[in-house]
Amino acid sequence: KLSAQIKEASLCGLGQTAPNPVQTTLRYYLDEYKAHIENKKCPAGECEALVEFYILPDKCVGCTLCARNCPVDAITGKAREVHTIDQEKCVKCGKCITSCNFNAVVKR
Repeated sequence: KLSAQIKEASLCGLGQTAPNPVQTTLRYYLDEYKAHIENKKCPAGECEALVEFYILPDKCVGCTLCARNCPVDAITGKAREVHTIDQEKCVKCGKCITSCNFNAVVKR
């Protein structure tokens, strides 16, 4: 609605075309907008503030590599047990992903 009103009220060609990019992305990517706004998730995994790092329990062998490489000690777990990431502490640096030899750490 707002972009239509801007087009109608604008007195110059530039103002009348300004809403076009927004309208186009809304037309083709509405689901992604809704995911960001309503669910606070980024389906593409590109928005750092909306991405979470997660340890897959079925792949984690408890080797502790991720925990030892985490610069903020956001990963807990005992040796040979599944580890977990504290999302409040996590700074999303990705060191847990690169240090895991078992592909147990993923972005979601």
